[in-house]
Amino acid sequence: MKTLIAYFSNSGKTKGAAEFIYSVEDGDLFEIKPKKNYGPYLKAIAIAGKEMASKEMPELTTKVSDFGSYDRILIGFPVWYGNCPRLIRTFIGQYDFAGKDVYVFCTSGSSGPEKSGETVAELCAGAKFHGAIRIAAHDEKQIREWLEG
Repeated sequence: MKTLIAYFSNSGKTKGAAEFIYSVEDGDLFEIKPKKNYGPYLKAIAIAGKEMASKEMPELTTKVSDFGSYDRILIGFPVWYGNCPRLIRTFIGQYDFAGKDVYVFCTSGSSGPEKSGETVAELCAGAKFHGAIRIAAHDEKQIREWLEG
């Protein structure tokens, strides 16, 4: 099974989580890069709020060239306004997820992964969704249970 670990990180926290997952699980690491710079946390949240209100689909500067070759996709991002950032919708919309196994990992100081997971599951038509977790610490046991469960 070929695994893609795709992530968006604004502050570096989600990048750290993705790199930890990569150290535990064999796969390819891919950074989802937005065209716009979200800046520090308060600015990023303000921009994210405007994107949500307008239903904007932010542009990305990166694309997975061989997406079809992956069987398992792990998607990571910070939780903004209780959900995934709008650019995750852009990322998912670029690919066919039918028949893929999809897992979501989130970073957040307080919000859980439930709504984000529901959103990603709805967007990934035809995929088998394996749930969402919030990674608060680099816990190998948590990662293994999530991937094996």
